[in-house]
Amino acid sequence: MNALGLIRTLGPVDLRNIRRDPLLAWSMGLPVVIAFALRWGIPALAGWLLQRYGFDLTPYYPLLASGYFIMTPAFVGFIVGFLLIDERDDGVLDAMRATPVPMNSLLAYRLGVPIAASLPITLLGYFVVDLAPLPLGALLAASLLATFSGPIMALFLASFAENKVAGFALAKLYGAVTDLPLVAWFIATPWQWAFGLLPLYWPMKVAWQAASGEPWLVYALIGLVVNGLGVWLLLHRFHRVLYR
Repeated sequence: MNALGLIRTLGPVDLRNIRRDPLLAWSMGLPVVIAFALRWGIPALAGWLLQRYGFDLTPYYPLLASGYFIMTPAFVGFIVGFLLIDERDDGVLDAMRATPVPMNSLLAYRLGVPIAASLPITLLGYFVVDLAPLPLGALLAASLLATFSGPIMALFLASFAENKVAGFALAKLYGAVTDLPLVAWFIATPWQWAFGLLPLYWPMKVAWQAASGEPWLVYALIGLVVNGLGVWLLLHRFHRVLYR
């Protein structure tokens, strides 16, 4: 079965499963809510801080806006990760091995969905946030790098969570770790490079560089390697869990 056939077959099933689970359904709409909250909330907060304490928040707009790159793909990856946990626990993935559908094709579908779904949402959401506009090329590069967070989170949950309860706890842990690149904003190089081990550091670094008018392409290329390696390592781990 080709990719289009998988989308036609599994797509409606996935949508039904998401609608039946309030947590997953709620997660689909959250990135839109966050985008508008940032668009209206941050300027209001900046005005209040300036008037009340004389603190100017606007120099930190690139940092606050780049946080959106963390959120959207992670929510999509959260949904896909829980779908994989359900399929693993219900024996669906084991049953798929007895069908003509190659497991690699199924995983390509499962991991391609987070990228395909989160890329336009991230692009449009960043336009909605409108705190630190970026050149189109840099915005595309940062958004594409950020979408790797979807497959990474999905594979992380499906590889290490024994059930959905454990998956929820691991999702919270993942969220805490992915917030760490925000700290890199306040740390000068070369110490900042320590955060380069975290895949989501790189889309944020691209955004920071572009927002300040500095070169960003080399960071995008390094980020592509780091994120690709992260997906490959977790995919290897997921195969070991699936076939043990």
